[in-house]
Amino acid sequence: MGEPKFRFRLNGEIIQAIRIEYGASDGNSVGKFWIAVRDEDIGWFAIDDNENLWDKDLPKFVLEYRNETAWSLIPVIERQSSKDKGWTKVTTQELLDVLESAGIIKHK
Repeated sequence: MGEPKFRFRLNGEIIQAIRIEYGASDGNSVGKFWIAVRDEDIGWFAIDDNENLWDKDLPKFVLEYRNETAWSLIPVIERQSSKDKGWTKVTTQELLDVLESAGIIKHK
């Protein structure tokens, strides 16, 4: 069947492309994985959980994913009546864990 297909939203907007990146030194991974997204207007930028904002009242990123492979297996009537439409709100680390569990991210 292969790897599942995922769709992503950031602040309620579908993200057309994401990259999973990691720090590298001499071709070896160092540090942690992180997520970058592409916005049509501003280009690529890294996202996090905004845990270190200087002002606690600044808006935070809302990151969501949907496993399109699993979603397509749910009967249509259940999909139509679903309140969340299959979207799951996650932190960046939770999304990295989901993608690693699905075999999309592989440690070198």
